[in-house]
Amino acid sequence: MKPHYICLCTFSLIFVYSGLMENGFMKTKHLFSVPLLLSGLMLLGLASCNSGSIVKRATGVPYEVLVVMDTNLWKGQVGEAVRDKLQESYPALPQAEPTAAVSYCEPASFNDFMRYVRNILLVDVNPSAYTKVSLVADKDVWSSEQQVMRLQSPSTDSLLWYLQGNTNDILAYIRQMEQKRYAQYLQENHNSLLAEKTRSAFQLDIYAPEEMNSSQTDSTFLWFSNNANSGRMDLIFYAFPAENADELEESHLIAMRDSVSRLHIPGSFEGSYMTTENRFPVEYESLQNGKQPSAVIRGLWKMQGDMMGGPFVSYAWYDAPRHRIVVAEGFVYAPETNKKLYMHRLESALLTARIL
Repeated sequence: MKPHYICLCTFSLIFVYSGLMENGFMKTKHLFSVPLLLSGLMLLGLASCNSGSIVKRATGVPYEVLVVMDTNLWKGQVGEAVRDKLQESYPALPQAEPTAAVSYCEPASFNDFMRYVRNILLVDVNPSAYTKVSLVADKDVWSSEQQVMRLQSPSTDSLLWYLQGNTNDILAYIRQMEQKRYAQYLQENHNSLLAEKTRSAFQLDIYAPEEMNSSQTDSTFLWFSNNANSGRMDLIFYAFPAENADELEESHLIAMRDSVSRLHIPGSFEGSYMTTENRFPVEYESLQNGKQPSAVIRGLWKMQGDMMGGPFVSYAWYDAPRHRIVVAEGFVYAPETNKKLYMHRLESALLTARIL
């Protein structure tokens, strides 16, 4: 392992940051977050030591979005619409959690380290430059592993109209990009034993987080967990016979899920078992990955006869050559904290799965 060095100019910038805080800098209209500012200052410090040898990587945490637009727009209806939509609830969680953590920067301050943020939304209204509303996305504009979205409009009215009907496109794109980032990380940092077992049992290749190292397995069911006291994540795998892709229908998949979980996932008390929470609707989506029909279900689980519960996401694929449906599911138990990022990690892992 190579040693890591931190140059003195980085510490100098940290002292500058402290001085800014003491002098009330964060009370101004520059509404970016403290972690974002600090990480940017450190990145600039490292780059200034030896700019030729430093590869700039995007800063920030998953689902953090920096919005850059005119101050008057930000304070008006456009800014309110952008904030409301970006902070819509992440799907299928027991308590509402915003999809994106939104920070703001006025155009005049958008320079230097602010350009290194992982997700940037640039909003521009200019009647002389644009004839219609457009959303354009680019990768790695100012740093690696970065996504820059440009939302351009000839007027505020047309932009508001677009936001009311198409903002899900922005949210879907952000989720997709964050999932791709983590999936790429998993390619180099995954649990090899888990992958070997899923290939052997179900001819399913998948990259799962390394910490999923506690397992219970038999010939028809695999169960892996990080077995954490806080923020527990679990992955299960099973298959059942199917004559055609019609058996990917929602009610059939839920019935099979409840049957398998009742048999294999007991609760803390005798007679307790996992089941789907039916007091809240599940989210079902039929997919077509190439020539392989598939489906995804997001919802809540509960422990019948116990007090446990949480969110789950389940992917199912119809394997025509073997006349079966293969299911991979992730679920979270974390009553003490937010669950979005745990579910993000599990679904990103499930998206790496493929039938061999």
